[in-house]
Amino acid sequence: MKIYLQKNKFINSLKYKKQFKQKSILTKVKKFLVIITLCLFLMFFYKFYSHTDISVKNLRPKKRLKIGVVGVAHIFNVGNNMIKYAISVVLSNLGFEPYIIGSHPTNYSMEFLKKTTNVITRNNLSEIKPNDYDILMVNSDQTWRKYSRNSSRFLDIGFLKFAQDWNIKKFVYGASIGFDYWDFSPTEDLIMKKLLKNFTGVSVREMGSIKLIQRHLGITPELVLDPTLLIDKKYYLKLIKDYRNNNDYNINNYIFIYTFGNIKKPRHRMNRLYEELILRGEKIYDYNLHNNQTIEDFLYYISNCKAVVTESFHGTIFSIIFNKPFITIARRGLPLERFKSLGKLLDIENRIIYYNNISNINLLSSPLNVNYSLIEELKIRSINYLKKNLK
Repeated sequence: MKIYLQKNKFINSLKYKKQFKQKSILTKVKKFLVIITLCLFLMFFYKFYSHTDISVKNLRPKKRLKIGVVGVAHIFNVGNNMIKYAISVVLSNLGFEPYIIGSHPTNYSMEFLKKTTNVITRNNLSEIKPNDYDILMVNSDQTWRKYSRNSSRFLDIGFLKFAQDWNIKKFVYGASIGFDYWDFSPTEDLIMKKLLKNFTGVSVREMGSIKLIQRHLGITPELVLDPTLLIDKKYYLKLIKDYRNNNDYNINNYIFIYTFGNIKKPRHRMNRLYEELILRGEKIYDYNLHNNQTIEDFLYYISNCKAVVTESFHGTIFSIIFNKPFITIARRGLPLERFKSLGKLLDIENRIIYYNNISNINLLSSPLNVNYSLIEELKIRSINYLKKNLK
């Protein structure tokens, strides 16, 4: 009996081992089949996705919307070119495809803009078609300054009159009137009001423009920064990373001068200041007195100087960007509101002078005290304004 039980137990053990082995093999086969099936599915999906177009377009990343950025003429001017470059960088970083639109006087070079932006020449803005762009934006700079009495051209640039009946999103970024007074007739006010009704947003670059626009157009524009202050200085330094300085202007051993006209002439409004700098033994680099200057020349010499003397709004801004002590001579007769607004906004009014007072020359050796954290706050606000109107 005992032998029989042991034999039966042995037989049952063999059966169990055999069943276990069969189950183990079956499990492995099932796992193998699952892996093979998954691989085949992935191969099919990849092949299908990579060759299809309309059927699975919702699975693809959304296309970059085209932004038509309408502004003043494409001329060779530091501020003009830098604004267009900066807004192009900002919009690209936000995931859009910007096109910088403007007329082009034939005697001006567009070399820089062609290298750095999608620049479009439209001497007549009515050449633009409704389906060319997804969104239209009025660019910053003095797009609301009335340079001439060609009201049709002015309304096309600053208020997109050519697109007034289009079913397309439109807005204004950082328009500048330039002056602290209103230069338009009541009839023109009515036309501008009508054109702005279809805009999703209006913003200005100068604080003084806000009350003027409230009073005459009945809207309250937002205050935003000049586009050149929206991007980090690394984007400007990238433009001159391969720059070669072929003269003896070493880093931090000269004063950079960016004015209008020849400062060396005795009758020039800033000649006394220039002569005083020479008497003090200062080395001078005058941007305007060098032939065939480029935007890269401007960026290199202002970023490597020890101080700046300028009459230019963007000469002032780039002094701030590169943290250079500066004095700005605000000339009478020019649109000074932009200087006043910038000075008040960033608490640098003492560096913007409205007369040729050489006593201010001492500011060139005084460190620049700008609230850069405030600039960052205003930058965020300005970017958010763009995001809101680009939705």
